[in-house]
Amino acid sequence: MVENTPCALVSSLSFYWDATAQDWDAYLAEDYSYGIPVGVTTKGGIRRLYYPLFQKFHEPLGNKGDIDWIDFENSLLERFKKGELIVNNTVPLRIKKEQLLTQILTKEQYNLKTQAKRMLKKFEQSQLEINDKDVKLDKLLRVIITELSKKLNVFNPKESQTLYTLFNEAEKLGLLYKVGLYEKGELIGGLIGTQYKNQLLYIKGTATEESQKNGSMYALMNHLISHGFEHNCLIDFGGSNAEGVRYFNTRFGAEDVYYFHYSWDNSPWWFKIFYGMYQKIKGR
Repeated sequence: MVENTPCALVSSLSFYWDATAQDWDAYLAEDYSYGIPVGVTTKGGIRRLYYPLFQKFHEPLGNKGDIDWIDFENSLLERFKKGELIVNNTVPLRIKKEQLLTQILTKEQYNLKTQAKRMLKKFEQSQLEINDKDVKLDKLLRVIITELSKKLNVFNPKESQTLYTLFNEAEKLGLLYKVGLYEKGELIGGLIGTQYKNQLLYIKGTATEESQKNGSMYALMNHLISHGFEHNCLIDFGGSNAEGVRYFNTRFGAEDVYYFHYSWDNSPWWFKIFYGMYQKIKGR
Protein backbone atom coordinates (compact mmCIF):
# COMPACT_ATOMS: atom_id res chain seq x y z
CA MET A 1 0.00 0.00 0.00
CA VAL A 2 2.84 2.41 0.84
CA GLU A 3 4.67 1.58 -2.39
CA ASN A 4 1.51 2.27 -4.40
CA THR A 5 0.75 5.61 -2.70
CA PRO A 6 2.33 8.59 -4.52
CA CYS A 7 4.62 10.68 -2.28
CA ALA A 8 4.16 8.33 0.70
CA LEU A 9 6.71 8.83 3.47
CA VAL A 10 9.44 6.36 4.39
CA SER A 11 8.08 6.54 7.96
CA SER A 12 4.92 4.76 6.80
CA LEU A 13 6.81 1.60 5.82
CA SER A 14 6.37 -1.34 8.20
CA PHE A 15 10.09 -1.57 9.10
CA TYR A 16 9.96 2.05 10.30
CA TRP A 17 6.92 1.38 12.51
CA ASP A 18 8.48 -1.85 13.82
CA ALA A 19 11.61 0.08 14.83
CA THR A 20 10.00 3.15 16.40
CA ALA A 21 6.69 2.03 17.94
CA GLN A 22 6.10 -0.09 21.03
CA ASP A 23 3.23 -1.55 19.04
CA TRP A 24 1.22 -0.40 16.05
CA ASP A 25 -2.13 -0.98 14.38
CA ALA A 26 -3.74 0.13 11.16
CA TYR A 27 -7.25 1.26 10.34
CA LEU A 28 -7.95 -0.65 7.13
CA ALA A 29 -10.61 -0.98 4.45
CA GLU A 30 -11.97 -4.51 4.15
CA ASP A 31 -10.50 -4.75 0.66
CA TYR A 32 -7.21 -3.11 1.76
CA SER A 33 -7.80 -0.20 -0.61
CA TYR A 34 -6.81 2.31 2.07
CA GLY A 35 -5.29 2.36 5.54
CA ILE A 36 -3.88 4.56 8.31
CA PRO A 37 -1.10 3.16 10.53
CA VAL A 38 -1.06 4.34 14.17
CA GLY A 39 1.26 3.82 17.13
CA VAL A 40 -0.14 2.00 20.17
CA THR A 41 1.14 1.69 23.73
CA THR A 42 -0.24 0.52 27.07
CA LYS A 43 0.40 2.30 30.39
CA GLY A 44 -1.39 1.62 33.66
CA GLY A 45 -3.63 -0.87 31.89
CA ILE A 46 -4.88 1.86 29.53
CA ARG A 47 -4.27 1.22 25.84
CA ARG A 48 -3.69 4.49 24.05
CA LEU A 49 -2.76 5.80 20.65
CA TYR A 50 0.52 7.70 20.67
CA TYR A 51 3.11 9.41 18.49
CA PRO A 52 6.34 7.34 18.49
CA LEU A 53 9.72 9.04 18.76
CA PHE A 54 11.32 9.69 15.35
CA GLN A 55 8.00 9.17 13.57
CA LYS A 56 6.64 11.93 11.36
CA PHE A 57 2.93 11.44 10.63
CA HIS A 58 0.10 8.99 10.96
CA GLU A 59 -0.26 9.01 7.18
CA PRO A 60 -3.42 8.04 5.25
CA LEU A 61 -2.46 5.61 2.46
CA GLY A 62 -4.10 4.16 -0.64
CA ASN A 63 -7.43 5.54 -1.88
CA LYS A 64 -7.60 8.39 0.64
CA GLY A 65 -10.78 9.80 -0.85
CA ASP A 66 -12.67 6.65 0.20
CA ILE A 67 -11.83 6.99 3.91
CA ASP A 68 -14.89 7.40 6.14
CA TRP A 69 -13.45 9.86 8.64
CA ILE A 70 -16.43 9.67 10.99
CA ASP A 71 -16.07 5.89 11.19
CA PHE A 72 -12.32 6.31 11.71
CA GLU A 73 -12.87 8.78 14.55
CA ASN A 74 -15.48 6.54 16.19
CA SER A 75 -13.09 3.61 15.94
CA LEU A 76 -10.31 5.60 17.63
CA LEU A 77 -12.51 6.83 20.48
CA GLU A 78 -13.96 3.37 21.03
CA ARG A 79 -10.63 1.55 21.11
CA PHE A 80 -8.41 4.15 22.79
CA LYS A 81 -9.40 6.18 25.86
CA LYS A 82 -6.50 8.55 25.25
CA GLY A 83 -4.66 9.40 22.09
CA GLU A 84 -2.66 11.64 19.79
CA LEU A 85 -3.00 11.62 16.02
CA ILE A 86 -0.62 13.63 13.83
CA VAL A 87 -1.38 14.05 10.12
CA ASN A 88 0.13 16.17 7.35
CA ASN A 89 -3.21 17.55 6.16
CA THR A 90 -6.24 18.66 8.12
CA VAL A 91 -8.94 15.98 8.19
CA PRO A 92 -12.63 16.21 9.20
CA LEU A 93 -12.38 15.04 12.80
CA ARG A 94 -14.31 16.60 15.68
CA ILE A 95 -11.62 16.07 18.33
CA LYS A 96 -9.26 18.82 19.53
CA LYS A 97 -6.81 20.09 16.89
CA GLU A 98 -3.70 22.30 16.88
CA GLN A 99 -1.30 23.36 14.13
CA LEU A 100 2.41 22.48 14.15
CA LEU A 101 5.22 23.48 11.80
CA THR A 102 7.61 21.58 9.59
CA GLN A 103 9.96 22.90 6.92
CA ILE A 104 10.53 21.62 3.39
CA LEU A 105 12.79 22.76 0.58
CA THR A 106 12.60 22.33 -3.19
CA LYS A 107 15.31 23.14 -5.70
CA GLU A 108 13.33 26.20 -6.82
CA GLN A 109 13.11 27.50 -3.23
CA TYR A 110 16.81 27.04 -2.43
CA ASN A 111 18.25 30.41 -1.51
CA LEU A 112 21.14 30.86 0.91
CA LYS A 113 20.54 33.69 3.39
CA THR A 114 23.33 35.93 4.68
CA GLN A 115 23.91 33.84 7.84
CA ALA A 116 24.29 30.63 5.83
CA LYS A 117 26.69 32.25 3.35
CA ARG A 118 28.81 33.62 6.17
CA MET A 119 29.02 30.28 7.99
CA LEU A 120 29.78 28.35 4.79
CA LYS A 121 32.64 30.78 4.11
CA LYS A 122 34.03 30.14 7.58
CA PHE A 123 33.84 26.41 6.94
CA GLU A 124 35.76 26.74 3.67
CA GLN A 125 38.54 28.53 5.56
CA SER A 126 38.75 25.81 8.23
CA GLN A 127 40.63 22.49 8.16
CA LEU A 128 37.39 20.51 8.43
CA GLU A 129 36.26 18.11 5.71
CA ILE A 130 32.95 16.53 4.66
CA ASN A 131 32.59 13.11 3.06
CA ASP A 132 29.61 10.86 2.36
CA LYS A 133 31.66 7.87 1.18
CA ASP A 134 32.30 4.87 3.46
CA VAL A 135 30.81 6.53 6.56
CA LYS A 136 30.35 3.78 9.16
CA LEU A 137 26.86 3.92 10.65
CA ASP A 138 27.70 2.63 14.14
CA LYS A 139 30.58 5.07 14.53
CA LEU A 140 28.54 8.03 13.25
CA LEU A 141 25.63 7.20 15.55
CA ARG A 142 27.95 7.02 18.57
CA VAL A 143 29.32 10.47 17.73
CA ILE A 144 25.84 11.97 17.21
CA ILE A 145 24.40 10.49 20.42
CA THR A 146 27.46 11.52 22.45
CA GLU A 147 27.43 15.10 21.19
CA LEU A 148 23.66 15.61 21.47
CA SER A 149 23.62 14.13 24.99
CA LYS A 150 26.05 16.83 26.13
CA LYS A 151 23.46 19.53 25.39
CA LEU A 152 20.08 17.83 25.54
CA ASN A 153 18.51 15.20 27.73
CA VAL A 154 17.14 13.41 24.67
CA PHE A 155 18.70 9.98 24.57
CA ASN A 156 18.04 7.34 27.17
CA PRO A 157 19.29 3.79 26.36
CA LYS A 158 15.93 2.79 24.87
CA GLU A 159 15.81 5.81 22.56
CA SER A 160 19.41 5.20 21.46
CA GLN A 161 18.56 1.58 20.65
CA THR A 162 15.56 2.74 18.63
CA LEU A 163 17.86 4.85 16.48
CA TYR A 164 20.31 1.98 15.99
CA THR A 165 17.50 -0.40 15.00
CA LEU A 166 15.83 2.11 12.69
CA PHE A 167 18.98 3.15 10.84
CA ASN A 168 20.36 -0.37 10.54
CA GLU A 169 17.12 -1.58 8.95
CA ALA A 170 17.01 1.46 6.64
CA GLU A 171 20.59 0.78 5.55
CA LYS A 172 19.78 -2.86 4.76
CA LEU A 173 16.97 -1.63 2.50
CA GLY A 174 19.24 0.89 0.78
CA LEU A 175 17.23 3.85 2.08
CA LEU A 176 19.84 5.50 4.32
CA TYR A 177 21.94 8.56 3.50
CA LYS A 178 24.92 9.42 5.74
CA VAL A 179 27.37 12.29 5.60
CA GLY A 180 30.33 12.65 7.98
CA LEU A 181 32.38 15.58 9.28
CA TYR A 182 36.13 14.98 9.76
CA GLU A 183 38.97 16.80 11.47
CA LYS A 184 42.42 15.43 10.59
CA GLY A 185 40.80 12.15 9.59
CA GLU A 186 38.76 11.80 12.80
CA LEU A 187 34.95 11.63 12.58
CA ILE A 188 33.54 14.45 14.75
CA GLY A 189 29.98 14.82 13.47
CA GLY A 190 27.55 14.20 10.67
CA LEU A 191 23.95 13.90 9.51
CA ILE A 192 21.69 10.91 8.83
CA GLY A 193 18.57 10.85 6.69
CA THR A 194 16.44 8.55 4.58
CA GLN A 195 15.89 8.74 0.83
CA TYR A 196 12.60 7.38 -0.52
CA LYS A 197 10.17 8.30 -3.33
CA ASN A 198 12.07 11.47 -4.30
CA GLN A 199 12.10 12.73 -0.71
CA LEU A 200 15.22 13.12 1.42
CA LEU A 201 14.17 13.21 5.06
CA TYR A 202 16.70 14.57 7.55
CA ILE A 203 16.34 12.69 10.83
CA LYS A 204 19.28 13.35 13.15
CA GLY A 205 22.71 14.95 13.20
CA THR A 206 25.17 17.18 15.03
CA ALA A 207 28.85 18.04 15.32
CA THR A 208 31.29 19.08 18.04
CA GLU A 209 30.62 22.50 19.54
CA GLU A 210 34.00 23.84 18.40
CA SER A 211 33.39 22.77 14.79
CA GLN A 212 29.97 24.42 14.81
CA LYS A 213 31.69 27.77 15.41
CA ASN A 214 33.34 27.20 12.04
CA GLY A 215 30.05 26.57 10.25
CA SER A 216 30.09 22.76 10.29
CA MET A 217 26.31 22.32 10.67
CA TYR A 218 25.61 24.71 7.80
CA ALA A 219 28.14 22.88 5.62
CA LEU A 220 26.77 19.44 6.52
CA MET A 221 23.20 20.46 5.80
CA ASN A 222 24.19 22.17 2.57
CA HIS A 223 25.93 18.95 1.50
CA LEU A 224 22.81 16.91 2.31
CA ILE A 225 20.68 19.37 0.33
CA SER A 226 23.01 19.20 -2.68
CA HIS A 227 22.86 15.40 -2.60
CA GLY A 228 19.09 15.51 -2.51
CA PHE A 229 18.84 17.90 -5.44
CA GLU A 230 21.24 15.74 -7.49
CA HIS A 231 18.74 12.88 -7.01
CA ASN A 232 15.67 15.05 -7.75
CA CYS A 233 14.53 14.94 -4.13
CA LEU A 234 12.47 17.34 -2.07
CA ILE A 235 14.29 18.07 1.21
CA ASP A 236 12.23 17.42 4.34
CA PHE A 237 13.85 18.88 7.47
CA GLY A 238 11.77 16.69 9.76
CA GLY A 239 9.93 19.58 11.35
CA SER A 240 10.47 21.56 14.48
CA ASN A 241 8.48 24.12 16.44
CA ALA A 242 11.70 25.20 18.15
CA GLU A 243 12.41 28.68 16.81
CA GLY A 244 16.19 28.16 16.70
CA VAL A 245 15.88 25.01 14.58
CA ARG A 246 13.28 26.62 12.34
CA TYR A 247 15.57 29.65 11.85
CA PHE A 248 18.45 27.37 10.83
CA ASN A 249 16.29 25.54 8.29
CA THR A 250 14.99 28.75 6.74
CA ARG A 251 18.57 29.99 6.13
CA PHE A 252 18.57 27.65 3.12
CA GLY A 253 15.26 28.97 1.82
CA ALA A 254 13.11 26.26 3.43
CA GLU A 255 9.47 27.20 3.82
CA ASP A 256 7.04 26.50 6.65
CA VAL A 257 4.35 23.89 6.09
CA TYR A 258 1.65 23.20 8.65
CA TYR A 259 0.73 19.78 9.92
CA PHE A 260 -1.93 18.91 12.47
CA HIS A 261 -2.05 17.38 15.94
CA TYR A 262 -5.35 15.88 17.12
CA SER A 263 -5.75 14.70 20.71
CA TRP A 264 -8.32 13.43 23.21
CA ASP A 265 -8.34 12.15 26.77
CA ASN A 266 -11.29 10.13 28.03
CA SER A 267 -9.19 8.10 30.44
CA PRO A 268 -10.31 7.53 34.08
CA TRP A 269 -9.55 10.27 36.62
CA TRP A 270 -7.02 8.11 38.45
CA PHE A 271 -5.08 7.53 35.22
CA LYS A 272 -4.95 11.26 34.49
CA ILE A 273 -3.44 11.89 37.94
CA PHE A 274 -0.81 9.16 37.69
CA TYR A 275 0.01 9.97 34.08
CA GLY A 276 0.52 13.62 35.02
CA MET A 277 2.88 12.58 37.82
CA TYR A 278 4.76 10.31 35.42
CA GLN A 279 5.23 13.14 32.92
CA LYS A 280 6.59 15.46 35.63
CA ILE A 281 9.08 12.84 36.83
CA LYS A 282 10.10 12.05 33.25
CA GLY A 283 10.72 15.73 32.55
CA ARG A 284 13.16 16.20 35.42
